Amino acid sequence: MSKYLSVPESRRSLAIRAFLMSMLLGGLVVLETQAGAGLVFTDVTAAAGVALPGTLNESVAWGDFDGDGDQDLYLTNNGPNKLFRNDGGGNFTEVAAAAGVAHSGFSVGAAFGDLDNDGDLDLYVVSFGTGPDILYRNEGPIGVGGLHVFSDMTAVAGTTNESSSRGVALIDYDHDRLLDIYVNAIGPDILYHNLGGFQFTDVAATLGVDTPGQGVGVVATDVDGNGWVDLFTGNRSFDLNRLYLNDGGVFTDTTVAAGITDVGLGMGVLSLDYDNDLDFDLYWTVWPGEGGTPQPNAFYENLGLGTGFQEVAAATLTTDASGWGISCNAGDVDNDGWEDFFVTNGFSATSSANVLFRNNADGTFSDATAELGGADFDGRGVAFADFDNDGDLDLCVTGGPTADTKLWRNDSVNNHHWIVLELQGSASNRSALGARIEVTTDQRTTVKEVSSGAGRGSQNSLPVEFGLGTATAIQDITIHWPSGSVQNLGSVAMDQYLQVVEAVFFLDGFESGDTSKWSQTAPGP
Repeated sequence: MSKYLSVPESRRSLAIRAFLMSMLLGGLVVLETQAGAGLVFTDVTAAAGVALPGTLNESVAWGDFDGDGDQDLYLTNNGPNKLFRNDGGGNFTEVAAAAGVAHSGFSVGAAFGDLDNDGDLDLYVVSFGTGPDILYRNEGPIGVGGLHVFSDMTAVAGTTNESSSRGVALIDYDHDRLLDIYVNAIGPDILYHNLGGFQFTDVAATLGVDTPGQGVGVVATDVDGNGWVDLFTGNRSFDLNRLYLNDGGVFTDTTVAAGITDVGLGMGVLSLDYDNDLDFDLYWTVWPGEGGTPQPNAFYENLGLGTGFQEVAAATLTTDASGWGISCNAGDVDNDGWEDFFVTNGFSATSSANVLFRNNADGTFSDATAELGGADFDGRGVAFADFDNDGDLDLCVTGGPTADTKLWRNDSVNNHHWIVLELQGSASNRSALGARIEVTTDQRTTVKEVSSGAGRGSQNSLPVEFGLGTATAIQDITIHWPSGSVQNLGSVAMDQYLQVVEAVFFLDGFESGDTSKWSQTAPGP
């Protein structure tokens, strides 16, 4: 059987075929080929059916909850949360109540991930104020082609945290193939260890990642490149951010030793390789507090895997010193191969506008917010996804009670190439969270991670998009899976969606197929 499927089919049928293929050998499936695009945005909020004027929306989580090949949109707010099913053609339908996820409390964060490795995305929602967080299990569709529905598993699972919480990230911290749940809370933080069978137990105190404080954002990212995903948290308590390095499932607080010493009312946190030196840098938004004076955001450049950080916000022109920093998220919006990012500012009419920082590829960024038609409103959550599957990243930003949520479609045209990788773990967790992907072209090598949770309780889509700029060819793609296995895809075509299934390892080699393009090491613990 060929590793490549190129027969024209719907993305739904291709997804089914990819699943069957994964059961056979583990490999690579071509899902779609399209032209690339560039940097012009169109406000499609009303046309797409996601307008929510007068509603206090907080976080954004993108996830293909029904497995039909396009990204759906979950919004948390002070009231019933919203789940907008992507129906294709730029149209969404609100189905939260019918799907069983219209939690009516005050929710600030959410994250999608396959917690039971059954092939569909489950959902964790954090609550602010009273009441527990909510853990939803995806039960699949009702009938053939029916709506996917969720069950509230909170009480059964033991995830009954009632601390006020804002940040959440899913992470397989111990490489047992099961996604765990980290919650950044007001009070001690929580790390729910997944025991299997939708049973969880809090191990944060045991592992030393339960530092008390006004926890807000959290991002799971491997900053020292040892294959074990670390944790970086924001704290709204004039306390240090916390960087917990993971070594074999054991965490160490290395905040001060790493040089991350700025303090303030920390909010959103972000990981990105802004300088393309193949390690992940960290960004942090700062909120001044009611009646306070705006403070600059902080940007920590990774000086090399495991060697510490230096503060570069001023040098990169990203301090956003007059903003009331709330959240942030990253994506290469112009597909030039350099990561851009968006910062939301809110809670005060005296704040400057939200900002789209465009990477100048020289160590600095420019304010490209005008390309959106302006973004001067009370911003809260932000996340990127290619909701129309055309090869460029679109953008959703939620707004406070006097602002509407904004959905901007990326309609730019340029000569930049791209590739999107949808990973499916076998020996690793099914969602492949924690995987590190390196794409090498004739121009450069760039790196990204499959990650759940960033900013202040928001989540980009799980498919990972790489802008390739004016490269003429992909020379290699290397995937470091959470299991410890490594796959090299070799040279593949640009401007397409690829689904990559973690290859099955056998002592005598691969199960079948030409192995000339692949290298594989045995899965680790």
